[in-house]
Amino acid sequence: MPMQSSPTSQVKSSLPSRREVIRAVMPFAISSSTHGVTLFVLDVGFYGGAIAGVLFLPALWMKLCASMFAGMAQARLLALAHDAAHGSLVSSRRLNRFIGIVTFTLFHYNYRLWCFEHHRLHHPETNDSHPDAYTPFGKEQFDSLPKWRQWLERFYRAPNIVGWGVYYVLQRYWWTKIVAPSYIPNRLRDSAARHSCLLLGYLLIFTIFLASAPLYATNIDSLAAIFLGVVLPFFWFEVQNSFAIYVQHTDPRIPWFKDPVDRNGAGRTELISVDLITPRLMAWFYHDIFAHPVHHLFPTIPCYRLREAQNHLNKLLGPAAVVRTLGLEWWLDTTGRCKLYDWEAHQWLDFEGRPTTARLNSGAGFYAQIGPSGLGRLSPTP
Repeated sequence: MPMQSSPTSQVKSSLPSRREVIRAVMPFAISSSTHGVTLFVLDVGFYGGAIAGVLFLPALWMKLCASMFAGMAQARLLALAHDAAHGSLVSSRRLNRFIGIVTFTLFHYNYRLWCFEHHRLHHPETNDSHPDAYTPFGKEQFDSLPKWRQWLERFYRAPNIVGWGVYYVLQRYWWTKIVAPSYIPNRLRDSAARHSCLLLGYLLIFTIFLASAPLYATNIDSLAAIFLGVVLPFFWFEVQNSFAIYVQHTDPRIPWFKDPVDRNGAGRTELISVDLITPRLMAWFYHDIFAHPVHHLFPTIPCYRLREAQNHLNKLLGPAAVVRTLGLEWWLDTTGRCKLYDWEAHQWLDFEGRPTTARLNSGAGFYAQIGPSGLGRLSPTP
């Protein structure tokens, strides 16, 4: 596999500073309550309509399609919940909190735990060694794992779709979205417990409602109603959620950091995040969540202004912007290269420990080497 370009030199002086690009995208951080509430009502309607389809459509294949769409609607709701938790979906703080709690509950996430993980860990410590989704193992870490866990990791990082959902359900969901992990501060634990009780109460009521389906629904028994109304949509939702998290920060040109890093220099979050270009219908449906670098730069830009802001940021950054296009070539390239990570040399590895990229010394330095195409090929740095 040929080696990919890497940030081994200093950032050119023509690259605008973080402060300059923040000022440039600041005008996009304008919330509209009308717009936000409209999207909330629409997306809850999508989800409710999908569940109604599971219960009342006549044919099994129709119910299966409705179930899958329910999972897609949950993924769409996640984008709104994300903005509401950032206080940017609407202009009212109380309304943002209300929408956030409601939407997180609909896809079975603990609002309090998600907010802490996202706001206090993911944003300030992007791509470092704290526990986070898809933090890569080093070679020694990987070799020390039990064989069954090594095979799971190979499965998670293989070019398949199911692995994304299995990864998030097994590795992240219970310990970060339901039960408070050990690093959650004591002052938040009571609130997190209340939100967990809310989730469990909602799930119990919803499950009883679905289990009663033979009394009111069409051509469906209790087990099928629970499977198609809860289990399958949730797993399909996690496939989409996990895919988004993976592609937002995993790329052959993007480094990870073991030690504290200068977030105005090598660790600039807008330079270690991926802008994934997708078909416009897909981007619309998922509220432009793949326009991710500008979100890390200015988190209060609402989703309905995100693509415009990202396009402006890409122009400012030029070839320093990590822009990829959804497609088979990109998918196989990324999943093929990004297996393990050498935290000392800042280099992606395969599972045998062989480098698949050149050294990635900073999140922006590659810009000085690769030119306008953004995809120059280099040998590994010795």
